[in-house]
Amino acid sequence: MDDEALYDAGDFGSWIKNRLDPVASQDAVVACGDCTACCTTFDGITIHHDETDTLAAISTFHLKSDTRFANGSKILIANPDHTCPMLVRGKCSIYSVRPRACRAFDCRSLAAADLIDAEGQGAALGARADQWVFTYDEESKRRQLAVLDAVEFIHRHSVAFRSRGFTYEPTVTATQAIQIHELFIGGKPQAHDEEAKTLAEAVAILRHNANLSFARR
Repeated sequence: MDDEALYDAGDFGSWIKNRLDPVASQDAVVACGDCTACCTTFDGITIHHDETDTLAAISTFHLKSDTRFANGSKILIANPDHTCPMLVRGKCSIYSVRPRACRAFDCRSLAAADLIDAEGQGAALGARADQWVFTYDEESKRRQLAVLDAVEFIHRHSVAFRSRGFTYEPTVTATQAIQIHELFIGGKPQAHDEEAKTLAEAVAILRHNANLSFARR
């Protein structure tokens, strides 16, 4: 990966509509090239019980039970250096049956939400995300600003989101901001009652999307 290069992320409006599509977003088309940043800033991912080909391709040595689920789902355990154990000689050794979470991941979400981690464990992924350059028309500019407003809203109400079961982590927050950004296209909520209404609507959208995700498993 060329640390100085910039990469065409495509039209922002088309891209974000794809990320909002519950089916299309599960199989992200990303021009990764030789980049493996998401495989080297790895904390483990859930592989669900119905991902039978994926589970069959991974040694049980690298798996542990995901206690959040009672259906046999597993967690793919990260190496001590936060690399994925399936990354072998710089390539995914199970790419054709890679986990659903890997298929859905799109680091352009971090660029869209301006959640670039320049230091620490996520630095490599942040550096790659920072190289994406979107193109915009007037409508997609409004959507981009709405995503940034959604990120700020999630940060401001982080306690409320956590109390409702939503975790904070840059890639998760970026995804959540994209999912709720349409609430902010008309501007930020101003009065206290508007804030409360927007929070309720945001939580409803995120829970709905989570339920759709679980229904497909």
